[in-house]
Amino acid sequence: MQVNNEQSENQIIQNRSLNEVNRWMLDLNEISRECNDVELDSLKENNLRNEFSIFIENNKMIQNRLLEYRNVLGNPTECIDLECDLFFYKEHKKNRNLYIEHYNRYKNFKKNII
Repeated sequence: MQVNNEQSENQIIQNRSLNEVNRWMLDLNEISRECNDVELDSLKENNLRNEFSIFIENNKMIQNRLLEYRNVLGNPTECIDLECDLFFYKEHKKNRNLYIEHYNRYKNFKKNII
């Protein structure tokens, strides 16, 4: 990432956050592609089929949430107080944790169906 000397620290952090969210979105899109390639009938256990369907819906929900968050990050906001900075920090942390938990669930689920 190229840093412009005229950018504020807040702008640099927002750009890094935006780049991170973009990477998460790429990963979620890849998960969607992989899930689309799985034939539900090939999942032997009915329990796996249900779990897989729920997982696909969660993936879509997380994609939509991150898309909304990415749109917020795409409109740079200059925080003038600590409360504003903390809001963005907490929001990013919450989304990061959501993504990581989901991604880890996917890796574990994938091991179970292969």
